[in-house]
Amino acid sequence: MKKVILLATGWEPDYWEKPKIAPYPTKKYSDLSDWETLSKNCPLAGIGIYIKQTLKGKVHDYSNKQFVYLKIKGMDYDRRTKEPLFDFEPIQKSYTESKKLWNKLPDENKKLFSSIDADNLIKILKEIEEEPPKEWLNLIESGKTPSYWYDYIGKYFLELKNGGLSNDEFEDRIVALLTALGFDVTQKGHKLGGEYPDGVAAFEDEYAIVYDCKNRVNFIPTAEDKRAIRKYLEDEKKVRKEKNLFCAFIAKSFGEVQKDIFYFSVDAILYLLYKKLIMGFKFSLSPFKKILDDKMNLTIDTIDKEWI
Repeated sequence: MKKVILLATGWEPDYWEKPKIAPYPTKKYSDLSDWETLSKNCPLAGIGIYIKQTLKGKVHDYSNKQFVYLKIKGMDYDRRTKEPLFDFEPIQKSYTESKKLWNKLPDENKKLFSSIDADNLIKILKEIEEEPPKEWLNLIESGKTPSYWYDYIGKYFLELKNGGLSNDEFEDRIVALLTALGFDVTQKGHKLGGEYPDGVAAFEDEYAIVYDCKNRVNFIPTAEDKRAIRKYLEDEKKVRKEKNLFCAFIAKSFGEVQKDIFYFSVDAILYLLYKKLIMGFKFSLSPFKKILDDKMNLTIDTIDKEWI
């Protein structure tokens, strides 16, 4: 049965119109009964709905705003609070007020986040004379990401995403993951005393990525984090043979992605390992040259486009 993720908020009148990770404080990811199945099958079709909501004692009513068709790129949760995190990007704003859709939804879907059978939702959309965009429908009918691709990845690496690893264990397993992909990895970080990056991942004798690991969900680097990694990059340029060096953060997930430094999520790197497993001898790290040179984000979509 194909499902669509419904997300609702009264936080801001344009909340669903910009890509971000949507948290739901005080809620638990387990409130979504089919979380485990859905989280393994991202990207998924979603809808962002504006509702009337009381926040910090103030009533926000944006239910007259058009709902937004979304692409749910990933689903994760904070390991401490169990707070769900939905990584999304907008596809298209609808032509219909949110309250018109909200009033048509079954009672079990009138909450902050839920899943609904895709056929039932499409029937409701037709009733309110709303025509979904093709890109959104394609997510329902055939996404590029195969079902249960996580099943190709062993527990040792999956614990990077789901396990309670210490910071040192997280760094060690990132080394193992990058090595499995074919990088020539020099680990530093907790293995050395002093100010060093967590590691340098080189490939094809010309390119290297100076990286720092952040064993966190929804990580947003501070100015100090950026200053440190840029210094590591400059230090490595003095001693490395590669002509093309770049710096990157590696984390479970990111609260925002900027263009100044590369951001590699665990999900994206795991998906690249999946690609290597199914491509066999055809796989190489060469597409990373284009990604680094063109300052592209490493996402599941990017991987599907560049590794074919």
